[in-house]
Order: sequence, then C-alpha cells, then structure tokens
Amino acid sequence: MLSISGLSTRLAALNPATGGVYSTADLSVLLERSHPSRLTEAVRLLIREGVLARVRRGLYADCLHGYRSEYVGQRWVSPSYLSTETALDRHGLCETGIVPYTYVTTRILGSRTAARRRLHAHEFVYRHVDSRLFFGYESSDGVLLAHPEKAALDFLYFCHKGQRSVLSPEDVRFSRLNGLRYRRYLRRYRQRGFSDFALRWLSRKGGRR
Repeated sequence: MLSISGLSTRLAALNPATGGVYSTADLSVLLERSHPSRLTEAVRLLIREGVLARVRRGLYADCLHGYRSEYVGQRWVSPSYLSTETALDRHGLCETGIVPYTYVTTRILGSRTAARRRLHAHEFVYRHVDSRLFFGYESSDGVLLAHPEKAALDFLYFCHKGQRSVLSPEDVRFSRLNGLRYRRYLRRYRQRGFSDFALRWLSRKGGRR
C-alpha cells in the first residue's frame, strides 16, 4: 500500500473533483488494492490513523485535506438535492443562521434518526417527497441545488404538512421569486389545499411576475 505521504499526494490531486468524498471503488484505485479483504484492511487502518472518516458503508470523507459538506450530504442519501432552508438561504431569500444542510429526497427514511445525520460538526436533514415532486433543481458547482421557486415551494410543502422548521413563511422573501415559474412548478403538486396555501403566500409577499 502507498505510504501516508504518497496517499496524501493522490488525495490532494483528486480532492477538488470529488469534494473530498470517496467511494470504495475510488479507494481501491488510490490504495492499489483490488482484493476486497485487503482493501477493507487498508481502509480500516486509514480510519484509525485519522486520514479518512467513514460516512456510511462504501463512502468515506477525506480528513487530511477536508471535504465539502454538501457533497457528503448529497451522497450520503441519494438521490437528493439541497432545498428548503439551506437553498433559500443560498438564494438570498432568507437568513437562517442555521448549521444543518437541508435536503429533499425520494428515499423513504424509516426514523427520525435516519432523517437527521451528523458527521463531525456538520448536520444533515432529509425530507421525503414523492418521485413526481423531485424536480426543479440544477447542478451548482457539483451540488444539486433547488431553484429559488422550488426551494420556496418545498419549504411551504413541509410547513403545510406540519413539519417543524426554524423558519416561518414570514421569513421568506417571496417578492424576489419569479411568479410565473413558481405557479408552473406549483401546478405539478396537484394538491388543491396546498396550492391555495402557496398562492396566498406569493400574493401576500408580492412575487415577481
């Protein structure tokens, strides 16, 4: 196996492209270990040495050169995209002042513990939607991020369902949204009660047409 210094050089070269997050297949190439048992032994050693941190089975984070928390969160539960509070904050639609990264996923997470996860000082929160509502996002610097209008609708959708948040709809700057896109996305929810709720907030806050 490569020395720690040799591995550090390889990790540093790959870090920008991977966000400091590696799969078992990535590590097999990096560590020059194709046999499963030898690879497992090598990875365990690197975890003990503090070189890697285990995110979940088959996924590891680079502790030598750091990792992008958004990458970790997106790959920890897949498919998922950043939305609700985190995306609203990134689009300048609110000021959360909160630490967790908030994601929307089609994965069904069976418990509250599974839906809220932590790695070092980083917290990740996942909320479930049906596959038909998994849209309205794009890649931003390698991370899937909800469009402003979808982030607002996702946020209101979970508020309407009674899920708790540090934010209130009053905190969201609906006036900065594109009203046409907002309404187009809203039609895909096909829920009359929620549609009325979401349109009230748009009209109340004066979204752009």
